[in-house]
Amino acid sequence: MKILNEAHVANDITLDKFGGIIGNITANNRLSFTYEEIPVEGRGHNKALHISVKCQDHIMAIMLIDNGSSLNVMPKSTLDQLPCDGTYMKSSSMIVRAFDGSRREVMGEIEIPIQIGPFTFNITFQVMDIKPAYSCLLGRPWIHSAGVVPSSLHQKLKFIVDDKLVIVSGEEDMLVSSPTPTRYIEAAEDALETSFQ
Repeated sequence: MKILNEAHVANDITLDKFGGIIGNITANNRLSFTYEEIPVEGRGHNKALHISVKCQDHIMAIMLIDNGSSLNVMPKSTLDQLPCDGTYMKSSSMIVRAFDGSRREVMGEIEIPIQIGPFTFNITFQVMDIKPAYSCLLGRPWIHSAGVVPSSLHQKLKFIVDDKLVIVSGEEDMLVSSPTPTRYIEAAEDALETSFQ
């Protein structure tokens, strides 16, 4: 009962989805996905898992969750749009290899607080001068340190923080139709999808 009282559950949750959460909680602290959690497209979709997150008062869309990447990557163009002081970027002599075998230089690394669901993580990103199809990439360093279980099939990720089950759903294409005080950051129009090893 303690876990139910402390679980982060959206106010507009359906009874079926709430039942899935109860099933996850009662499974002896195992994070799992059910058939009912597969999106309406079924198993036929080929979507990557993208989520929206927050960095201070900025919403960052199209953040790629990639358990095939050994790095957390932030394009320099994304960093330039955030309310972060670039002088905190540490130098790096790292050179990474993209999935196509090409080598790319890392400009530096920076630690930035990113809110994912109701929790904020201090995430170290490798800053690169690239134009990917995502605003940022969260790879195994964040996935493993946060204990996240991502599922591109189910289009969501799950993790537990302070004995609370957190479920973050993948994002659909968003239409921003009115100006708000919250800044909205997404990937560049002429972007190329790239994964790093």
